[in-house]
Amino acid sequence: MSRSSLGTEIMQPTGTTSAHLVAVRLKSANRNIFRAVMSLASAALLLRVMGMLNQIVVTARFGLGAAMDAYFVASLVPSLLAQLIGSSVEYAVVPEYIRIRSQEGKKQASELFSTLLNIVLIGTVLLMLAMFIFRYQIIRFSAPSLDPSRTALAVGLTPFIFPVLLLMVLISLLESILNAEGQFGWPAYAGMLVPLTTAIFVVVAGLQLGVVALCVGTVVGLCLQLCAFFIRIQRAKLVYRAVINLRNPAVRSILILAWPALLTALIIQAGPLVDQIFASSLSAGSISELNYALKLNSVPVGIIFVSFGRAALPYLSYQVSTNDMKSLKETLRLYLWAIVISTLLLSAFMIILAHPLVQILFQRGAFTADDTSRTASTVVGFTIGLTPMSFGFIISKVFNALGKTRILMYVTIFSVTSNAIFDYIFARLWQSTGIALATSAVYFCTMFILLFALRRTIGKLDLFTPPGEVLKVIWKLSFSKYYIQWIAWKDVNLSSFGLSYDLRQWIVRIGTMIIVFIAGVISTLLNSLFALRAAIGSVIILAFLRYPYALLIAWALINAFIGSNVQFFNGNNFLSGLTVPTLLLMFCLPIRQTFKRMPTLIFLSLYLLWVFAGIRISAIGAGSFLTLWITFLDYVAIAVLTINLITTQQRMHRLIDAILIPATFISLYGIYGYFTRQNGVVDITSVFRIYSIYNAAPGLALLLSIIIPLAIYRTFTLRGYKRIGGLILILVFLMALGLTFARGAYISVPVSIIIMIFFLPSRKLRIGLLSGALVFALLLVLLATMGNVPIFDRFLNQDLATFNGRTYLWQALLDHFDPTQLLGNGLQASNILLTNLRVGSIATASSNLFIGTLYDHGIIGVILLALVFIALFTSLIVGIRKATGGQRMLYAAALAAFVNMLFQSQESNDFWTQAIGIYFWIIMALPFALYWSTAKKTFKNKEVPLDEANEETVPRMKEIKPGESEQVVTV
Repeated sequence: MSRSSLGTEIMQPTGTTSAHLVAVRLKSANRNIFRAVMSLASAALLLRVMGMLNQIVVTARFGLGAAMDAYFVASLVPSLLAQLIGSSVEYAVVPEYIRIRSQEGKKQASELFSTLLNIVLIGTVLLMLAMFIFRYQIIRFSAPSLDPSRTALAVGLTPFIFPVLLLMVLISLLESILNAEGQFGWPAYAGMLVPLTTAIFVVVAGLQLGVVALCVGTVVGLCLQLCAFFIRIQRAKLVYRAVINLRNPAVRSILILAWPALLTALIIQAGPLVDQIFASSLSAGSISELNYALKLNSVPVGIIFVSFGRAALPYLSYQVSTNDMKSLKETLRLYLWAIVISTLLLSAFMIILAHPLVQILFQRGAFTADDTSRTASTVVGFTIGLTPMSFGFIISKVFNALGKTRILMYVTIFSVTSNAIFDYIFARLWQSTGIALATSAVYFCTMFILLFALRRTIGKLDLFTPPGEVLKVIWKLSFSKYYIQWIAWKDVNLSSFGLSYDLRQWIVRIGTMIIVFIAGVISTLLNSLFALRAAIGSVIILAFLRYPYALLIAWALINAFIGSNVQFFNGNNFLSGLTVPTLLLMFCLPIRQTFKRMPTLIFLSLYLLWVFAGIRISAIGAGSFLTLWITFLDYVAIAVLTINLITTQQRMHRLIDAILIPATFISLYGIYGYFTRQNGVVDITSVFRIYSIYNAAPGLALLLSIIIPLAIYRTFTLRGYKRIGGLILILVFLMALGLTFARGAYISVPVSIIIMIFFLPSRKLRIGLLSGALVFALLLVLLATMGNVPIFDRFLNQDLATFNGRTYLWQALLDHFDPTQLLGNGLQASNILLTNLRVGSIATASSNLFIGTLYDHGIIGVILLALVFIALFTSLIVGIRKATGGQRMLYAAALAAFVNMLFQSQESNDFWTQAIGIYFWIIMALPFALYWSTAKKTFKNKEVPLDEANEETVPRMKEIKPGESEQVVTV
């Protein structure tokens, strides 16, 4: 969104405005508002996450005490003044700047920008100097009951914290200008520099400088944010001049608009104060209940409502400046409908889950179950008012765009007064819940007042008429697909009394499935449960044979659960239902051409043939041997299917998403188990290691290790808020991986990511992934040092020399190995030997892929397995050197997964675990898929890097000369 603008897709002709032009303008504005909302909402979410991490660091370093009390007292006044001035600047500057920008051009807009910047700079410096002169009086005013020692400490902090007033006000002005220019992404995300820099200063210098490091870190972070804003201002081609033109009518208009907005902001601050005053007269804990409830409600307010309102203001102001009231009403109606629908759904969710949410987030320690019930009731009281609150946020922006800030001031005065009256009445009836209900009642009243005032100002609104965009979405989500399919089928097949060829084919297929199903039912009547399963399974197998891509998706969704602790997926022949059609399809596909594309499959097939040659010497029996061996053969078959069925980018992305879905569930379930001390084990170092739905932590760690590079690739194929979701998903995977406390994964995953960075197709991707890796590494260090999380304790325990007893297992296998047995001792022979010997503390697994293979399948077997890895590594390196763009990054992700598998196979033999091996070979096959060949032929000269970023600023407005057709050009 950083490159979009108000005028990019809205070009003004000099003649009259046609109906087509109005429609395109409206569509463009709605699309731009939506993009801006996504940028602001995702940035708000990230800012809250970074702020929470910063708070964790600060709390761990300084705790609660006199120093932090002094810091909060010293920072209260400058931060409050900066918020008040910043909000009034936003409300007053954006509408007037957009009017000058659209009507008088870029030169006048630059002059207005320079004048405003100089006025704000001089005025804020003078205010800051006055505050510094009267710093003692300000501290005493903000905290009159503070003891002398903390007062002196707070006064001593003022030189370090007062500069935030100047920096925050300048940032508010620049952010408003950039938003008016249509740039929302950069200004929103730049705010993350402040908590990140503050946390670094606290960690590095907190012990030496004390709480001063917190102040300095905040100031440095704000300076970095300000520098980022100046860079974006320069690229927006705004020219700064050292001028103050007080005769400019726009400056006078801004000052007229600013003082009611400033007064409104001051009055708004009185609302929570009124609630707290009435809550202080209630029973103990009422104020805390209100604060906890407001924390929950602040999430939708801060992320959704504020983002909608802030994103809509520039575009509403543009429509007002062009006197396009029809488009203004349509835009208002669309986003009121959108936000009301989303708010109603959110309100229902929060009302239903209020008690569980409060219980999960707050109920621990001194927070009892009774406190949970009282707080949940207060949350419900506030949630009732979310919908009218959303109305207020959007409608207030319309009044800001219209320049009617006095109306908002009068409505705010009414809100504070009515809030006090309702608090007085409802608090006596329902305690803190009554105060929450009083706030909701005030929102309802102000909603009706604002709607009435807006209708009197701009005319009829038609809010009860659903917008066309909403109806279109509902239609697409409901019946349109089935209606179109019915019409097409009716026209083709019922146009005459004869049956078409396609219809006859469908009759044959359905008849075949019915016959098979009837046969199964008859067998069931003869007391054969297996026959019933076979009959039902045959229908599923036929469906998979008809739709092989659905089979591939089914593997991705179900495979992780087969053989796990989830009972539903055990004993119900899920693996058989997937294996049979997979093997049948493999022999129907061009295997020779597939093996040429991925030569590794040749060596894997040779290795499996060598394993099959030892069926007679295997101690597990022929039946168990064939079951395991066919599962291994699935690795070859799934790779063949992946290469031949992934023919489009959409198919590839859907397959990757299908892999990430079960991995997400497994990770979240494992994280949940860590906090509830379930689905895990306490090892000899007293560390609780999660294994989620599996039986051991190393297996879970290996699965996540090969999934994480794939998730990184998929994230960089996304844009906007979807990329934020991908980053959050990667953090979930990394957190679950960390809670396994697997030493091999702790080493291999960072190494694989570093290797992946070197082979990424663009510099921006390399810098972005490296920065993310460094931030995550810093967080791990903070958790280990200040959070007392035993992340690295397992590297320092006594069993490190024996790799947790694995060396005893390896020595036992080598002692009993006979090199004269060419076929080895048979499949699973190493596990049987270790079970009988009872060596070490791990017991029955060889815990090394190559040593176990050496004992089971002899020297030739381990050589063939080594050739599989060598051929795969060579193919990946050669592919990386030849590929570009997205394919190169997918090769890099596959190489990272390969490194993780190879490294962790030195301490486990989970390579042959079906729940892991299937995903590994899908990931290895993706870079060799047919899609990349068709993509090169079709887009040979059009391929661009995954994360291409054009930093140029496109023209904001373009005037169509007389005589040219009135058309809208989309840039």
